[in-house]
Amino acid sequence: MSKYNAAKFLKETKSRMSHICDSCGKEIKKGEMYYPESMGKINAIGIKLRKFCAGCFAKHGEALLGK
Repeated sequence: MSKYNAAKFLKETKSRMSHICDSCGKEIKKGEMYYPESMGKINAIGIKLRKFCAGCFAKHGEALLGK
């Protein structure tokens, strides 16, 4: 667990390239909405921020941050 976990939040974003959902493994295609973790203006190098598809966000919501 990182000291930055409390600063993370999910931000709705339109995909500019394809991604893979870190929860279910589904492909997020270009132009689809997805929910990447964001840390606002904190620039912490070496922290992996995950990306979630709209389906996983609809099922689990903000609980994805705790996984």
